[in-house]
This record gives sequence, C-alpha cells and structure tokens, in this order.
Amino acid sequence: MNERADAVRELDSVLRELRHGRFGLYGPVVRERFLSGLPGEVTATGYRVLRFVEASSPPPPALSDIADLLLTDRARAVRVVDQLVEQDLVRRVRDVVDRRTRRVELTETGRDFLTRATAHRSRLLEAVLLDWSDEDLERLSHCIERLNESVARHSW
Repeated sequence: MNERADAVRELDSVLRELRHGRFGLYGPVVRERFLSGLPGEVTATGYRVLRFVEASSPPPPALSDIADLLLTDRARAVRVVDQLVEQDLVRRVRDVVDRRTRRVELTETGRDFLTRATAHRSRLLEAVLLDWSDEDLERLSHCIERLNESVARHSW
C-alpha cells in the first residue's frame, strides 16, 4: 500500500463529508440552519449565485456563466436571477462590449445582504469551533489556504 495515496483518499473522503454529508459544513442540516438565519427568502441556489456574482466581478458574470455554475440551462438560470432581481439583490446590466449580452451585478441591497450573511456564517462557525484551540484554528486555516493555493496552481 502507498501511504501517500491512502492519505489522499482519506482527505478526499473527509472533504466529501464536509461538502455533502448530512451534518457536513455544507450539508443540508447546516445549510438550512444558515439560510433560516438570513433575512428574506433566499434559497441555497440563490445564495450560491449571489456569492458567484460577488466573486466574479468585475466584470459581472453573464447569465450563461450562472447557468454553467448551476449546471443547468439558461432558462433555469434566468428564473433564479429573476427571483434575486425581485428581491433587489441583483440587477441585469448590458455588457459594455457586446450589448446583446446581459450581465448580473449586485445591488447595494445585495452587497449588504452578503455582508450580513458573512457575519451570520462566522457566528455559526465560531459556535461550532468553540472547543478548538487558537493554535488548531490557525493550523486549519493555514492548511486550507495551502490547499486553495495548490488547487489554483494546478487547475486543469
């Protein structure tokens, strides 16, 4: 047995549990608790789109980019964006280069919503990590930062 390959498989398993497990950090139980603490009626999909719009700008993402993010067709992406527009969290704007292209950008209300969501998420994370030492938190942050950097460096 290759110990490194086993360690990588174990890491993959832990990351899957973190992402998809019922009680994982991004799992359904935690996601519902997080969303229920936010103002308005933003769905998990809507929240994901808001974070994507925030991270993608500038320039704001096109509707086709949002469809790609959601792994769906443009019609479904339009419906999700329509809900966010109705809540005044995003607005559609014309692309400055190709006037046929519609882009999606955050409104001031959307930016404020994400600021509050970040604070709420931090409070939930702080509660989960109450029994962790400061050193453990720093070590975890450092390791996740290194993982993010490695993924970015080796993106295929």
